[in-house]
Amino acid sequence: MLDALISGKLIKQPELKTSQNGKPYCQFLMAVHIGEPENAVISGIAFGSQAERISKLGKGDAVSVIGALKPTEWQDKATNETKHGLSVTVGNVLSVYDISKKRKADMPDNSTHQDKPPYNVDITQHKPFDDGIGF
Repeated sequence: MLDALISGKLIKQPELKTSQNGKPYCQFLMAVHIGEPENAVISGIAFGSQAERISKLGKGDAVSVIGALKPTEWQDKATNETKHGLSVTVGNVLSVYDISKKRKADMPDNSTHQDKPPYNVDITQHKPFDDGIGF
């Protein structure tokens, strides 16, 4: 197995299910751009809180997952051909919703994103840069 960071878009609504011992898990499919005009389709499974987070996303949402990547093989029922693919068992997940949620939590109640300097830089301490190159 390989540890991988995979970013793509969900191509199907994720399915949240519960195992026989009562633990949540989620199966999903994502398309990952690998070059023109092709996308790779990666199947995934997540457990516990990661499964619950992925299940809140919908078809077309962007998502990044970190996990164990392994090659898979199956028989196509229509053509009887052997097909090859990739599957990931998710260890962690990040979506744009996680980022916007974190940004909102970091902001004071009465501020907007524009009120906050980028990267928490104190612009009053900024000194002019002069590299000596005349432009």
